[in-house]
Amino acid sequence: MSPGKACLIIISLLFSNLVSQGQTEYPNVYIESEWAPKIDSLRSVYGKNITYKNKKGIELAALLAVAHYPELQNRKLKIIIKNMKGAPVEASFGVFNFIKPRRNKVYKILIQENSFMERLSLNKQVAALGHEMAHFIQYERRKYFGTLFTLLQYVISDKYRIRFEKRADQIAVEHFLGPHMLDFAFYSSDEEIRKLMNAIDQ
Repeated sequence: MSPGKACLIIISLLFSNLVSQGQTEYPNVYIESEWAPKIDSLRSVYGKNITYKNKKGIELAALLAVAHYPELQNRKLKIIIKNMKGAPVEASFGVFNFIKPRRNKVYKILIQENSFMERLSLNKQVAALGHEMAHFIQYERRKYFGTLFTLLQYVISDKYRIRFEKRADQIAVEHFLGPHMLDFAFYSSDEEIRKLMNAIDQ
């Protein structure tokens, strides 16, 4: 067996279906020097449905983040880094997602070019992207009219927006990204994240 195939098998065993089996064997921290040599194997396992516009060093974090979301691994995911206004990173989706079956939905993560996102450590990038991917879970759970209502409330109510974002943090923690979010989180405090992690462990 070649070293490449052996590495691929190890990564598959390490991550495959851990969430659905209730296991928590994800690393507590992602260090670039440890994971960059495994990027080809990560691409083989998790990268088949991910496309990029201007990768700029974000690919490794995207692959590691999606490894925490088995339910998104059959969805089409686009990572787009571009010159844009607004938040440094945000979740979006294809225009026709509302009428597409789940397996054909297209989800997007938009990253502002030359923003701090490009300068974060790998572990912090995984935390940030993991939070954005949690929004995709929220959209799928709310379906068509629920998503429309969510987007409306998000725009007109600051309280709803914060609640929605903290719920995304909770979903990320439920997918075993809590230790990484202690390193970097937009909305939840370290105390709130630890409480969520303790609740999951019980």
